[in-house]
Amino acid sequence: MKNFLEILLKDQTTGNNILWANVEHGATEIQIADVYSIRPRHEKNREDQKLRTRERAEIFTPPEVCKLQNDLVCDERDWQKFIDAKFLEITCGEAPYLVSRYNAVTGEPIEIKNRIGLLDRKFHVIREYNQPVGQWCPLAIRAVQSCYGYEFQGNNLFLARRNVFETVVEYFMQEFSRKVPEDFLIAVAEIISWNFWQMDGLKNTIPYAKPPKNPNQLSLFEPAPPENIFCQIMDWATGKPFEFRKLVSKGGRR
Repeated sequence: MKNFLEILLKDQTTGNNILWANVEHGATEIQIADVYSIRPRHEKNREDQKLRTRERAEIFTPPEVCKLQNDLVCDERDWQKFIDAKFLEITCGEAPYLVSRYNAVTGEPIEIKNRIGLLDRKFHVIREYNQPVGQWCPLAIRAVQSCYGYEFQGNNLFLARRNVFETVVEYFMQEFSRKVPEDFLIAVAEIISWNFWQMDGLKNTIPYAKPPKNPNQLSLFEPAPPENIFCQIMDWATGKPFEFRKLVSKGGRR
């Protein structure tokens, strides 16, 4: 797992590891040895949950609510278009709207057939058409490329990334009942490291960064911001990264 963990911990904007970005650890980077101590919200004690709610407004949504909202945005009539339909989960936490491996509130595992996440639904559609592995893997890549999420706190972001990664593994195993090819998993992990990024959603920057007052028109009397503070994501159609803030400034369409 070391190779995959290195990728899943990478911040593509800075080239470093993602930060803890919480009260306990601040701007310290998360290391591979740290991931084994990261626990989902439902495993934390009540006082810790209350603290995170108070400090970061962290409240996770039960799957029945996620399902109701996902039902409103899903159009599966053209399955090819649905595979490529783009979804962004803002302040994603452990990404319950995109993947529903477990109930984010109670921790109860959810069987694959009952999962309601948007990426889950893409995999359900792929399965309906009984794709052989040579076609299934490219479709799975497209499905993952179309799902995005950002989060401030690094432990939540890692859990979101891990949940997406393990979701892909679980659907492959369900479909083919054999070991998942390593090169395919590396490709999936790379996509996840771009599509699920760490960001201060109020400033579109990496956590704790201080952007200039007017980032598009720097003043002679204001120091230039450090490089790579505005979060970058990948445009998979062109294979080139771009700043997320520019997507927002264009009305959220790309």
